[in-house]
Amino acid sequence: MMKRPATLRHFRYALSALLLAGAGILLSTSGFARHSAIPFAFAPDDSESAKELSPNDRVEVFENVWKEIRDTYYDPEFHGVNWQEVHDRYRPQVDQVKSDADYYALVNRMAGELHDAHTRFSTPEQWENRQKFQGVTTGILLQEIDGKVVVTYVYPDSGGAHAGIEPGMILISVNGRPVADIIAENTAKVPVSSTERITRVRVIASVLAGPSNAETKLSLQRADGTNFDVGVTRGVLPLPPDVRSHLLPSGDAYLRFDGFQPKVDKEFRDALAGFHNAPGLIVDLRWNGGGRSDILAAIAGFLLNQKTVLSKTMNRKDIAEAESSFPSGGPASGNDKSHQREFKVGRDGDQQYAGPVVILTDTRTGSSSEIFSGGLQEIGRAKIIGSQTCGCVIGISGNHKMKGGGVLEVSQILWFTPKGRKLEGDGVIPDLTVAPTIADLQQKRDPALEAAEKLLRDMNARPN
Repeated sequence: MMKRPATLRHFRYALSALLLAGAGILLSTSGFARHSAIPFAFAPDDSESAKELSPNDRVEVFENVWKEIRDTYYDPEFHGVNWQEVHDRYRPQVDQVKSDADYYALVNRMAGELHDAHTRFSTPEQWENRQKFQGVTTGILLQEIDGKVVVTYVYPDSGGAHAGIEPGMILISVNGRPVADIIAENTAKVPVSSTERITRVRVIASVLAGPSNAETKLSLQRADGTNFDVGVTRGVLPLPPDVRSHLLPSGDAYLRFDGFQPKVDKEFRDALAGFHNAPGLIVDLRWNGGGRSDILAAIAGFLLNQKTVLSKTMNRKDIAEAESSFPSGGPASGNDKSHQREFKVGRDGDQQYAGPVVILTDTRTGSSSEIFSGGLQEIGRAKIIGSQTCGCVIGISGNHKMKGGGVLEVSQILWFTPKGRKLEGDGVIPDLTVAPTIADLQQKRDPALEAAEKLLRDMNARPN
């Protein structure tokens, strides 16, 4: 087993959980992402591994994965899961799998027993796609609204875009099967993740998941009630986490990026340089599944005028020490703050924007995005509009490449708000909850963005 050395400084931890969850991209612990998610690994493509793992290799990798989780997982109590019992239950199944695909799925299900979006085992193909920021997808983002599965976004130059699918269309069936039947079936297959919210997102995303270059027959309903039947082909779609920015008609600056990844911090700073005089700033994190905490620290610092505590952390040792001196449930619930370490960002003279800030969030907002938004909200630097975030906030200090190319990631750092509130599970609660309706999508309205502009006007006492 090759182990990438873990850094000693928290700002290097990987925090991505959800990237692309909900875009019809299969995730590893549940589906992606980032991711993701949501957090997560992408579905493999149609290429075959150069060499299948031997039966002995499978046993060896299984034991290494299990031991690595046993020895390094952030919670020494494993969320109350009997980790030895998990080993004894899954080990006989290793001898029964017939292919590497089934084997990787089995090991990932074992990791999923912890119900944690960040502890996951990716296939070689999934890992390669993640490093390239690409995935196998129809390009259609789905969301459950009022009991219906609705298209909320279609990625440009994707199979969905080429087929003419638009936001606001209601998905009725896939390959002749009612969507409700597929959801019921997949609910039993998709592992439970950090929260019910992201688990449901992954179930809905799985409706369109599948191999590359395969056509899927979709039946949808248009805004006028007529049916739209079409074939959509999945493909490998590049989804770089770059910054998109522009000035809104209100004069406020709008920035969106979908991951805290290298180069994004520079792009974010460059974008801010052109918006010094904007009366307000809107940062859209509704598709952002997380990323690296050094990039998180840099971007958050651009909005602060001095070194500031943005978050707090605890590792396995901190939690074990706290549990030895604190009533049960203390560290996990965030009640014990004496062992929390401060995560500081910003420095004198490095603030790039000093005006009011509003951050947009939804269920796919995960990991580093939750630390960013929750920290800035709690210190009073930003207001949050949208929906409650994923609640998937545990850091990974390094990845572990196994024989055959599979990669294990293990959650090792628990994150809290500046005042010590645990983010895993609860996530970030918006100051103002705003979610799109089906009619909003059909009319191409973005009510959360509109609410953000109104709030900024009110904060600046500007006329409409």
